[in-house]
Amino acid sequence: MEILNWSTYYSDVAVCARVSHMVSEGSVFSLLPEPVVKALAGLGFSQPTEPQTKAIPPILDGKNVLLIAPTGSGKTEAVLLPIFTRLVQTPERKGISILYITPLRALNRDMIKRLSYWADSLGFSVEVRHGDTEARVRRRQAQEPPDMLVTTPETLQAVLPGRLMRQHLKQVRFVVIDEVHDLAESKRGIQLSVALERLLKVTDTQFQRIGLSATVGNPKEVARLFGGEHPMRIVVVPMFKGYRYRIEYPKVKEADYDLAEDLKTAPEAAARIGRIVELVNSNTSTLIFVNSRTNAEMLGHRFNMLKSKIAVHHGSLSREERAFIEDEFKANKLKALVCTSTLELGIDIGQVDLVIQYLSPRQVGSLIQRVGRSGHRLDLTSKGVVITAYTDDLLEAVAAANLAYKSQLEPVSIHIGALDVLTHQIAGILIDSDEATVEEALNLVRIAYPYRDLPKVKFLDVVDFMRTLNLLRMEGDLLRRTRWTRRYYYENLSTIPDERRYPIIDIISDRKIGTLGDEFMALRARIGLNFICKGRVWRIVGIEDETGEVFVVPSEDPMAAVPGWDGEMIPVSQNLAREVGRLRGEMAKRLKEKMSPEEVAKDLAKELSIEKSQFLESVNEIQEQLKMGAPVPTDKLILVEGFDKYMIIHSCFGEVVNKTLGSIFDAILSDHELITGWWNDGYRILIEMPRKIRSQDLERAIEFLFKLSDDEVDKAFTEYLQARFPFAYRMKFVAERFGALPRGRTMGGRRLAQLPVHFKGTPVYEETLREAMQEKVDLHSAKQIMASTRDGSLRIETTFRVDQPTPIAHHILSAYSDIPELMAPTRVILSNIERMKRSIRSRKIKLLCLSCADWMTETRLRDLQERPKCDSCGSGLLTVLRKGDDAENLKGLARRRLKREKLTEDEVKELTYARRVADLVLSYGKLATAALQVRGVGPETASRILGKMHVEEDELYMDLLKAKIQFLRTRQYWDESRTRSQ
Repeated sequence: MEILNWSTYYSDVAVCARVSHMVSEGSVFSLLPEPVVKALAGLGFSQPTEPQTKAIPPILDGKNVLLIAPTGSGKTEAVLLPIFTRLVQTPERKGISILYITPLRALNRDMIKRLSYWADSLGFSVEVRHGDTEARVRRRQAQEPPDMLVTTPETLQAVLPGRLMRQHLKQVRFVVIDEVHDLAESKRGIQLSVALERLLKVTDTQFQRIGLSATVGNPKEVARLFGGEHPMRIVVVPMFKGYRYRIEYPKVKEADYDLAEDLKTAPEAAARIGRIVELVNSNTSTLIFVNSRTNAEMLGHRFNMLKSKIAVHHGSLSREERAFIEDEFKANKLKALVCTSTLELGIDIGQVDLVIQYLSPRQVGSLIQRVGRSGHRLDLTSKGVVITAYTDDLLEAVAAANLAYKSQLEPVSIHIGALDVLTHQIAGILIDSDEATVEEALNLVRIAYPYRDLPKVKFLDVVDFMRTLNLLRMEGDLLRRTRWTRRYYYENLSTIPDERRYPIIDIISDRKIGTLGDEFMALRARIGLNFICKGRVWRIVGIEDETGEVFVVPSEDPMAAVPGWDGEMIPVSQNLAREVGRLRGEMAKRLKEKMSPEEVAKDLAKELSIEKSQFLESVNEIQEQLKMGAPVPTDKLILVEGFDKYMIIHSCFGEVVNKTLGSIFDAILSDHELITGWWNDGYRILIEMPRKIRSQDLERAIEFLFKLSDDEVDKAFTEYLQARFPFAYRMKFVAERFGALPRGRTMGGRRLAQLPVHFKGTPVYEETLREAMQEKVDLHSAKQIMASTRDGSLRIETTFRVDQPTPIAHHILSAYSDIPELMAPTRVILSNIERMKRSIRSRKIKLLCLSCADWMTETRLRDLQERPKCDSCGSGLLTVLRKGDDAENLKGLARRRLKREKLTEDEVKELTYARRVADLVLSYGKLATAALQVRGVGPETASRILGKMHVEEDELYMDLLKAKIQFLRTRQYWDESRTRSQ
């Protein structure tokens, strides 16, 4: 499925023509001095790109600038060329003139490589400084500062109070902030915004503020975040660089069943993996982005099983390991990297031909940022392929591509008034100058955009809390630091949650290959355990209690555990979910106009520049929904569905909004004792009730769930918080940033649950709620939805299902309910039976002849004869070995039995089971071997099912599927002996 925005797509020739037309003899390069132009020529550049044409003049003119331009369009040079111009025009320089701030240390390393050329050509010095910079280098920088310092926000916090470094920072004239979107959406952005105002107090004149990004949904607010009271000119360069998005929905082919058996995964997953391998092999260098570290490891493990030249790259690997992998990729020793957001930013990994996004990117900004890593030059097209897994995923990817072409990105959500960051910055202000009055400190932080409206009473609450922690003294209106202030400040330079990390040491090479988190170490880690890291399996051979080091050796267990990596999945944004709803509505409208699914798919495919075959599955799902007489949930219609003991609220509002609505519904339904649990995704809220739902319950639910006033919404959510308070784990990190808890300590569930009570009424509690309400809750949108349902602009309809849920409801029911698979839509049931049949036929089975006990063979079930016989003696008495059976041991038992040797009771049981299986194979042939491949189906169950003498093969597999489901639902009540016999 390919989406092309022809208005922004250019061939290499067209791009060159555009660039040539863009510049003339009076290009902006003529504004640069001869040394800079000469250095440009040395790199082969004679004409500017559009970002350079637009950004160089205002920066040369001394303006603060926020530049938003596509990846690979020369935006870094667009801001650095005028800065270098002004730098070389200042021959007598003292201290640090330029601060270049990047969010990642790896970006620091890349920038130094790029900047070294300019430093050598123009005669200035540049160095990098971050948390791992050696002490001797820090001392040298304090004595002999570079003209340009490349650093991180946290390291800027560290150097600001330093006596010698403050003297050098007085000379700062330019501050460049790279990847501003990444910093702006976290507390790192607030911390940096205050740091810039503290830096301004150090410098003897205003410095220029320049921000860079490829993707910002709300540039005005981001400009205010880093500009404060100093306006920034926003320069936006449209995406004239070519972007090509292709969305694929791989269908299972016959070969995928064999691959699935080899990889120990589902055929659908094998189809996706196989397609990725095809794409990788047809390109020189590929990045495969995933949405979580768990997905990265699982994919990497499968690729490793295929012996492919694909490595894994994410934040829980050691820095040395990541650097090694990056170098291998740049040298073309690796064909591809499976990566998370660690490579979303501009780390130098060489030329990338193609970006693959595994599953929907879930946010428009992520799609643009990631695909922009390919074709990393203005004259190259950025190409991205999204591999999707199910219909929601497919529509989400299509919606993301459409919104990307329209440049409708999610706005960056900026933290306003964070109290933990405020505490840290007050400590920094006191270290900067030993003491400050309340008004001085308050006025300083108020200059920063996030604290512009900070009430004095709130500021004093934080000051008082700091006083109780002995982080400052208050003498009248004067704030003074204590002996604990400096220690607290330097231990909390980072706003990123600080969990204990356990190093993984490969004892073969003595190299640190990665880290494990608290949860994995507490719940699963033990000597002998196999787990996956770097896409490879490792066995734990030792755990050092004092250092926390986990010693490992390579292993080959394909069923290994996956570590519990930190970090959550990116939530599906509201604008993306609404766009999916809009697409559903468009499909439903055309189907209601009597168009066939094929016609609808063809028309929409043409409009969206995609392939009909890839899109048809989604249209068929909508068609099935309509055939059931059920409304189709869209961006303008909420569907309340009742089935069994479940109420499914179909709401295309994204994960954060749906989670907020679910919390409100929980509080209301709990008052009526009508809820036992609930779950949500970006398109639905699933509510489990204590009894089977009735049709009249749905209309009642609409009245008391969707007609709430703003006050009732607030009241219900407050009740939910008081009853559940789901943010205790978050409170631990907030308390650490306040200095109220030591950083990085492991804390059990019982202690975590006590934190809300312990910190009630303190800034820790208040900040935890503020942070959670911003990142995890959207009461504003919930209230808007309620208002829209009241005025009728957002319709609500109901459907009551008796036999089957709607196909759109099945997505969430299959994930969270205990409803049998047979309750799935007819299309899904038939698909499951066909899938089960093909999967079983692709299995490798071992047969042993019990008549002669000599002959044994291994083959795929589909290649087996209908009536298999022993090649040695011709007997049909063949037993099927189970996974884990010791073939040689069973062969030995059979031989001893034929020789009439005495067997133990356990040996007789084992041989008896094998004989029962062989009798089935003798009676039913190949069908018996197929039946015995189904989980939970042993000789007794297989004999009962096969005895029905099914006329149609699908009927046999339907009964086998029922038996499997029955086993899975009741296995907890079975003992081992019964399980074997079944």
